[in-house]
Amino acid sequence: MTELGITQEYLLLTVNDRGRFSPLNAQQPICFVAAALGELTEAGCVAFLGEKVGLAGPLPEGLRCLKPLYDFTDRPRPVPLAMVLRDFSPDGPKLAELAETVGESLEAQGLAAPQRALAGRVFYLPAAGQAQRRMERLLFHLSAESGPAPKEAALAVLLCQSGAVAQKAGAAAAAKAEAALAALLLTGSDAARAAHAAQDMADRVNAVLR
Repeated sequence: MTELGITQEYLLLTVNDRGRFSPLNAQQPICFVAAALGELTEAGCVAFLGEKVGLAGPLPEGLRCLKPLYDFTDRPRPVPLAMVLRDFSPDGPKLAELAETVGESLEAQGLAAPQRALAGRVFYLPAAGQAQRRMERLLFHLSAESGPAPKEAALAVLLCQSGAVAQKAGAAAAAKAEAALAALLLTGSDAARAAHAAQDMADRVNAVLR
């Protein structure tokens, strides 16, 4: 199975059968932006100084799909996160651009197909079976004795908060995943640190975009 970045996998596992985030669930796009910011921060591309954020390093080739958000932080000095994210709100134009570039990266790997809509917008539908198999693998690793990898733990936090686990795998699976995450967060493992970082980033973005 092709390994993906957190933001790529989040998009693949969250969009509906039209390739879009649910218009009734603001947490889905908010957690998507949190995933992208988290990956850029982890890679040393952007850095926070209090409530401000700015560029900290070059964008790796593996994160080129996050270029719209990276470019938006390209300013002479760190700026308030609220200023950076104002166009990445659930209805903002930059959010659509970011979703398209991530979708394009999935299409390039044969994992999604474009669906054109009005006004030139392009949405991406996961390839047949991809979302289901990836969700099942994530939930299995989350509950396994060995525990999830750090990337999987971070992804699981965002998927649970956005409601995607309940939506795609059912309420029972979501409850089991949340219990496993709660237990994981009490440990000092690398996966626990990644999960905490993902939750902190989601909280930070929520404070701006809600």
